[in-house]
Amino acid sequence: MNLTIKDRHLRLAQQFSAVLDEVDSSNSWLAATPCEGWNVRDVLRHVVETNRDFLGRHVDLEPATGELRDDWEAVRTLSQEILGDERGATTFEGYFGPTTIAEVIDRFYGMDLLVHRWDIARGAGLAAHQELDAADAAHYLEMARANGDALRMEGICGPEVPAPADASAGEQLLAFLGRDPR
Repeated sequence: MNLTIKDRHLRLAQQFSAVLDEVDSSNSWLAATPCEGWNVRDVLRHVVETNRDFLGRHVDLEPATGELRDDWEAVRTLSQEILGDERGATTFEGYFGPTTIAEVIDRFYGMDLLVHRWDIARGAGLAAHQELDAADAAHYLEMARANGDALRMEGICGPEVPAPADASAGEQLLAFLGRDPR
């Protein structure tokens, strides 16, 4: 299936929100996650703050409300609006050279939605949300590998861990990003 960036982001954002809905009902916000030293709320805060930081450098952004769920939904909506209009095609000099807002939303923030959904689901014990789509995982594994050593900078990803011999594409991505997928 050939997805546009907007379509992929919409699907990943909906899946991310669905996990958050289940965390709301299970009240697992303080559960530890595979992100060392971070609980479920910390991972959500990271997703909201990094998205807001990036978007705020390129478009007008409403102030954060301080309510993480509300701020996530605002970022999700704004990202979809940007991906649906001319702002997504705006070029700028990125960390890896010339890029567009849409490409960065996909390359970094889309991968965050996929992987941090797993982190949150794993921490909250939501087994139904721990399976990563094979096509998404392969897409982001290719992008992650292309990032080279930058991916291993302090605060980004830990060292790669060995993937099991029978690892799925999702498990390969998680292992590459420094997580034990099982």
